[in-house]
Amino acid sequence: MSNRVAAILFLLLSVTASRLIAQATAPEDSVRAVEQSRAQALLHADTAALSRMVADEFIEISRLGQLRTKADNLRDIGSGDLHLLTVKYDSLVVRIYGEVALLRGIADNSGTMRGFPFAGKIRYLRIFVRRDGRWQAVAMQQTPLQ
Repeated sequence: MSNRVAAILFLLLSVTASRLIAQATAPEDSVRAVEQSRAQALLHADTAALSRMVADEFIEISRLGQLRTKADNLRDIGSGDLHLLTVKYDSLVVRIYGEVALLRGIADNSGTMRGFPFAGKIRYLRIFVRRDGRWQAVAMQQTPLQ
């Protein structure tokens, strides 16, 4: 009987530990999911979806050192001035600090900007804030990779 009780306790502890591990990784996974949704929205020039994923106060430091706002990005995507053909992410790492998440990774994008083709990799950092149960990007910085 004691072996049976021990086995049941072990099973209960294993299930509880699995749930705790799943809960601990869920916020990181939800941030990665937003990033993957962002890639699809960029490829389809879906400015409505992008607008929901990005906070009004969003600021970006581009690979060229320019400051860009949410409005700048949505305008360029909506007008077709920025047209992305590929968006690929690699080495995504997410860290959660309460209601703030930091995502860093490498993006390999190609497309055109005002008719001029571009392609290349950047290392980037995107900062998210959780509002009303969802993650919104509030800042981003890019650095080109050689």
